[in-house]
Amino acid sequence: MQYSIKELRARKGETQQETARAIGVSTQTYCAWEKNLANVAISKVAALCRHFGVTLDEIKY
Repeated sequence: MQYSIKELRARKGETQQETARAIGVSTQTYCAWEKNLANVAISKVAALCRHFGVTLDEIKY
């Protein structure tokens, strides 16, 4: 099963700001990812997976 980063963030009970800070991006960048206005930088995909405790196969970005 795949989850969006918005779903994963909600399941973790975090704000966009908290998640952005945890993975080292601005809140604006993270918000754009959730709204599909920008692509997730390849360098941040692993950070998202680690932060949310999912594998690459389980995350939609």
